[in-house]
Order: sequence, then structure tokens, then C-alpha cells
Amino acid sequence: MKNNIDWLLILIAERDNAGLYSVTVKNDGYVVDNKQKKLFVLKKATMEKLRKLVIEYEAPHLTDSFDTKCLVKCNRDTDGGFVSNNREFYKKIVNIVYQGDNIKHPPEMLDSILSLIEELRATGELDNMIQAEDLDAVTNRILSMCE
Repeated sequence: MKNNIDWLLILIAERDNAGLYSVTVKNDGYVVDNKQKKLFVLKKATMEKLRKLVIEYEAPHLTDSFDTKCLVKCNRDTDGGFVSNNREFYKKIVNIVYQGDNIKHPPEMLDSILSLIEELRATGELDNMIQAEDLDAVTNRILSMCE
């Protein structure tokens, strides 16, 4: 089976009583949810950071920071990729993907949303929200807070 080289990585999270939720980071920087709805686009420099991070975590790490509820599926053009449940790797990716400075050309409305996301991330509240709810619910909640 030929690899689909359209995507770089997929974040998969198991939510209590809500099933699985995924976010895909495509090679062109587009970030889409599990329904393939475009959320935003990442900058080229951000994509390079993510590629380097994928290479760094490709070799198996023997640590105790594994989490059965968070998976990262990585696509590597040449060798087929790998799947990791390293919690530290997952959190690093989430922090990079959702950092406001890493998003390309946000529209005006997105500025206030990005400020709120940054504020929630800095206080740790964003991580708590994401762990408690699926990303669709968190996104809708943040949007409603900015209206």
C-alpha cells in the first residue's frame, strides 16, 4: 500500500465518554479536524519545527511519559512513518500547533481568538479544557467567548 504523503502527523486523543478525536497537520501547513474541516494554516517555519520534532521522536524513547489516551501518528515519506504514545511528544506538538505566532495570516476575528488561546495556554487552562472535552467543543467554547 502506497503512503499518502499529504499529511505530516495526526494527533489522536481519546476523550472520556466522547470517543476518539483527531487533528491532522498536512504537509502544506493546513490543519484540519476529524471531519476534514480546515481550522487554520501553519507557517512554513512552524512546519519545519514540526518535521524536526518528528525526526527527533522517531527513535523509540524509553521513558515513563507514555499515555494510552494520546497518540501521534507520523507520516514519513521514505519509511512509512510511526505511531507514538509519548505524552511529552504529544504536548510539544499541541503547543507548537496552537501557538498564535505559528499560524499564518490570521484574519482580524482570529486575532482576539488567538489572544484568548495564548492566555488560556499560559495559565494551563487550555490543556485542561482539551483534556475535559473534545477539540470541537473547546473550539466552539473559545469562539463563543470572543463573540
